[in-house]
Amino acid sequence: MDIALDSFLNRYKMFLLDQKGLSSETYRAYIGDIEDLIAFLGERKVSVPDRLVVRSYMMKLHTSYNRSSINRKLSSIKGFFDFVLTQTDLSLNPFAHVRSLKKHEDLPKFLTPDEMVDLIEGTRDIRDRAVLELFYSTGVRVGEVETMNCMDVDMDSGFILVTGKGSKQRKIPIGKRAMSAIMEYLQSRGIPDPIYCMEPLFLNSRNKRLTTRSIRRLVDRWAKGAALSRHISPHVIRHTFATHMLDAGADLRAIQEMLGHASLSTTQHYTHLTLDKLMDVYDKAHPKAKEDEWK
Repeated sequence: MDIALDSFLNRYKMFLLDQKGLSSETYRAYIGDIEDLIAFLGERKVSVPDRLVVRSYMMKLHTSYNRSSINRKLSSIKGFFDFVLTQTDLSLNPFAHVRSLKKHEDLPKFLTPDEMVDLIEGTRDIRDRAVLELFYSTGVRVGEVETMNCMDVDMDSGFILVTGKGSKQRKIPIGKRAMSAIMEYLQSRGIPDPIYCMEPLFLNSRNKRLTTRSIRRLVDRWAKGAALSRHISPHVIRHTFATHMLDAGADLRAIQEMLGHASLSTTQHYTHLTLDKLMDVYDKAHPKAKEDEWK
């Protein structure tokens, strides 16, 4: 069956925007995944792929992406063809038989407090420093930073308003250092009190909203400048925020609320990161763990 997938993609975009309530970053990722597949099929002059073409495409993904990215792309593509099924006489989703890859239980990466200080202190640009301070102080997602406006920063209460996944909003406390860095940046733009300003919180050199791609680039640039030994992304700083909060004794449900996790089980993943801290507490507190006393 010949189907013009491009035309269905335009309809699917509207469907995602109207029905799914996706964040802007997730929406762009889904559409990019589908566009990549359509381009692949176009190179092979195929409209609807058969099993051989599907296998060829999945092999291509395996050579270029990690398990998590492959699973997301597969989910995007399956969702798109499920939509096409409702609009055409297509009898079967061509990717229905492809199973998601089992995920490795890799622990999230995070920075030590000293590494985090080195990263922030080494950032000389006032806008970029404000971005990094915001990430570390609140644990917000990169897409949430992109969509923030000046008026989302409440200088008096010490909270920020964040729009997360599914357009759900939450208020998060922000530390004084981060607030100070943000205010210094906004004052450089001539904004003394952000609560009355509807402009984007962070702007690029063309006075347009700073995008997630640009935010990732600035984090990577300053991380390399700080000579950190591994790749650092906004998500690594998010993990760092959660880990340092837990190590300091913060309540898990409070961290869940700040991170915007729908389920506590997602937040509990960070408890694995504090095993060294737990062992340290055990060694100091449990009498039998004090080997010298039992010799």
